[in-house]
Amino acid sequence: MNPKFKTALSVAAVSAALAAQSFAAGIDFHGYLRSGAGSSSKGGKQVCYQLDGAASKYRLGNECETYGELAFDADLYKAAQGSAYFKLHTMLAFSVPADGDWEQADPAWRQTWTEVGGFGEGALSTAKIWAGKRYYKRNDIHLNDFFYWNNSGPGGGIEDIDLGFGKLSYAYIRRADSKNSKVTQTTHDMRLEAIKLGGAGSLDLGLNFGSKNNVDNNGTGNKNGTSFTVQHNLSLGDNWNKFIVQYADKNIELDGSSYPGTNDKNKWRVLDRFFFNAGNLDGEGVVGYTKVKDGDKWFTAGVRPVYHFNELFSLATELGYDKVKPAAGDSRNLWKVTIAPQISAGKSYWSRPTIRAFVTYAKWNKEGVAGGDVFKDKTNGTSYGIQTEAWW
Repeated sequence: MNPKFKTALSVAAVSAALAAQSFAAGIDFHGYLRSGAGSSSKGGKQVCYQLDGAASKYRLGNECETYGELAFDADLYKAAQGSAYFKLHTMLAFSVPADGDWEQADPAWRQTWTEVGGFGEGALSTAKIWAGKRYYKRNDIHLNDFFYWNNSGPGGGIEDIDLGFGKLSYAYIRRADSKNSKVTQTTHDMRLEAIKLGGAGSLDLGLNFGSKNNVDNNGTGNKNGTSFTVQHNLSLGDNWNKFIVQYADKNIELDGSSYPGTNDKNKWRVLDRFFFNAGNLDGEGVVGYTKVKDGDKWFTAGVRPVYHFNELFSLATELGYDKVKPAAGDSRNLWKVTIAPQISAGKSYWSRPTIRAFVTYAKWNKEGVAGGDVFKDKTNGTSYGIQTEAWW
């Protein structure tokens, strides 16, 4: 090798290493992961149970895949004077069946967006301007993995303008029809959050206006639609409760999202989700009802209490019930119960990582087939296995 080329290559390598080291100092790596293995009482791989027509399932001992989200955030700029900054957010997600050793999957780019903050004073002192593709202010229920307020996707906006009595945010979200580039659906997302109610907690208000912006009227796009979300938040020490009421008319979803193919029926939902902490016993619960005009009615209720023996060892149990009444035909229902001894990194319901063993039993009526091919001729089934779950 030419000595000059070798020297230049060495200098380039050292420079790249130093640059990477400097850049890495501003990188935050975080994410989520779950994976495990299991089987059923009839053999084969683990069976997971979800009622047809229910938007979610109770997840403890009832997840059959390996799923992960790997996020890398970087501080890109900090003003020499003042408080202005730029920050980059990225996230890759993957899901495989957890059937064997080598499982190929193309990761999905779930988030790629940039924010700038610290550019103003007064009401703008806490505000951030953003653009890109992101999880936008998602609200979910952990025990059944149900995202009831979730207008995520490509867009931009300004969030957390401090009005004194609450924080105002606006986002423009645009989704396209993957099969027809002439068809897109836009959502204007407006939120007023953390409205103080004194000793009565706080209130979050959301108004989403969806509209089509197609090249012509020949595509299969939607018309305009409007949705409302009202969420009341109440904390009592380590316990809290959230009561949610949502309404959406045609062409927009209850979660605030709008995209080609959205349900063209009026719908409404009421939810109550809560968390309790009583020393060694804590847990989460939910009760909810969703109705689509001339469509399905979905009732769900579940609770997951966890008893902690010490800082590491605990016993989690979960009981969930779903019932779907279609516009025509008999009601479908599913009961599901799980017992899961586990070891976790801390004495809290939210402590992760966790390694757990589990046994899950599910029972459904003949209209609510929920056991896949393994239990297709049955009305009950049992699964068991081991799983890890982590977030960081």
